[in-house]
Amino acid sequence: MPAAPTPFDHAMSLYDQGKNAEAEQACLALLKEDTQNVPAMRLLATISRNSDKPEQAVQLLTFAMKLDPTNPGLAGEMGASLILANRPEDATKLLEVLVETMPDSPIAHFWMGHCYLAQFYGNKAAHHFKTSYELDPLNDEILRMIGIALLTSGRGRDAEPWLRQYLKDHPDLSGAYVNLSIALQQQVRLEESTELDRKALELDPDNTAAIAALGRHYRTYGRYDDAFALIRGALKRLGPQPSLAAIFAFLCDKEELAEEGIEVIKQSLQIETTLPQGKLGLYFGLGRLYERTKQYDKAWEAYAKGNTHYAPIYNPQQIETMTVDLQNTFNAWSLSVMPKATIPTDRPIFIVGMTRSGTTLTEQILSSHPDCFGAGELLIISELGRELGRRLGGTWPTSLNDLTPELANEFSERYLEHLNALEPTAKRVVDKLPFNFHFIGLISVLFPQAHVIHCIRNPLDVCVSNFGTPLSPRNSWRPRLDTLAHVYNEYRQIMNHWRAEATIPILDVVYEDTITDVEKQARRIIDFVGLDWDPRCLEFYKHSRAVTTASTDQVRKPIYSSSKARWKRFEKHLGPLIEGLEAGGTNIERPFDVEPF
Repeated sequence: MPAAPTPFDHAMSLYDQGKNAEAEQACLALLKEDTQNVPAMRLLATISRNSDKPEQAVQLLTFAMKLDPTNPGLAGEMGASLILANRPEDATKLLEVLVETMPDSPIAHFWMGHCYLAQFYGNKAAHHFKTSYELDPLNDEILRMIGIALLTSGRGRDAEPWLRQYLKDHPDLSGAYVNLSIALQQQVRLEESTELDRKALELDPDNTAAIAALGRHYRTYGRYDDAFALIRGALKRLGPQPSLAAIFAFLCDKEELAEEGIEVIKQSLQIETTLPQGKLGLYFGLGRLYERTKQYDKAWEAYAKGNTHYAPIYNPQQIETMTVDLQNTFNAWSLSVMPKATIPTDRPIFIVGMTRSGTTLTEQILSSHPDCFGAGELLIISELGRELGRRLGGTWPTSLNDLTPELANEFSERYLEHLNALEPTAKRVVDKLPFNFHFIGLISVLFPQAHVIHCIRNPLDVCVSNFGTPLSPRNSWRPRLDTLAHVYNEYRQIMNHWRAEATIPILDVVYEDTITDVEKQARRIIDFVGLDWDPRCLEFYKHSRAVTTASTDQVRKPIYSSSKARWKRFEKHLGPLIEGLEAGGTNIERPFDVEPF
């Protein structure tokens, strides 16, 4: 005869049913009877963390760990709580000690993986998840976590086999199809990914992740009516849903729809179970709609709230050290003697600059040419650079002083194979990850015939646009205006170095010049990359290709100038930004020595 359920079993059952308030009361009752009930403390901490009260979870777990100091599960829960409490360094230190003292514990590696994943260190997270899986191969949930960690680093091709294995083991789980869909999206296999999203919806028509993914797919192809109908219908059927409301805000970015979008977001923000990560997109969507309706102070307040949900992990000293290392490793002299790849190719085009500086517009102009393929934002150059540093027995970039011709060819070939997998026939392929400006030295070595296009935009407009856009949390400088100023100053210093020292051609393209005379700038761009002029490049907004960046809506329209001098709408809030830029030597009117805006 099975044992009767205990009071803790009852509390756990309530939690599993989503009855958090009742589960919380059950835990409190258990702790009233026994103040040292560790399982009740742990469950109560989990409920607190999931209710956007991570500090309360930290307090509970601190006491629980004193009672049970060797419990790896408690340490893992503490790490997760510290991350949500914006204390990533404390979480990392705690879990690194746990892994060091318990190297054969799959739970220790599992939580270390989660800790790194929460900080968007996808490769480190994948390493610990893989170790956890090796130690506990029966836990197939770790297959999914390995895949998600690799997706976080943009390694969709590496993530695919892990996620396919998980899907094979869970063919009736709709979320498994959504995860695999993301892996295919990262490989620009968009039609295949969409079929997976539709399969997920066949299994669970109310799967909001699948609905959101399909809505984003429609939007990236400019199918706004289909996206609007899908998301609006789901919201009517399911009620307020943060993940859907965030997309809906962008679809409502028209004067006649803005108020509807604002109301939908406000309803979603009132949901108590909405976690901080979910609120992030809602606040940025709300800010966008307030700005559309000229309520600029409300818009700024919403953007500021959205940015509070990014962990403040920017390290200015680390960035400054990287800048110095890049300048010392790659300069005109070192690049003249450093071994270079000998594979003859002028296929790659690299578009670099600050995010929100016109990189997507430039890519759209190029990809409208029949001989040019826009591959989007590829993370592979940064991955190759760091791996190359390790192969040479050191770290990126300083160890590249020991580069050999054989390694240069090997890594050049690996990148070109990646491009061929995306598009095997185009004469030119565009890689438009803006922050590849850190890797222009490496690009010079691996692709001596490559072309680099540097997008420049007014510093205040760039920084305001970054502050008001829900970009990837990998951009760790997001939360504050002073860190935005610092990262802009460092970017300007690095780009001035490349413009003086690089051995491959770099074309400066000023965003304000492009929106003033798009044909003149488009002709410059096409001529620079060695292609014949094609008039379709002036009708870039008609291109049917998918655009998966934050600028997907803008490049669906002809050139417009409303984003020029956008910063003036928020001028009274920009004191720390202006002071930081000027303190770093940036001339706000003319940050680079090019023709004035």
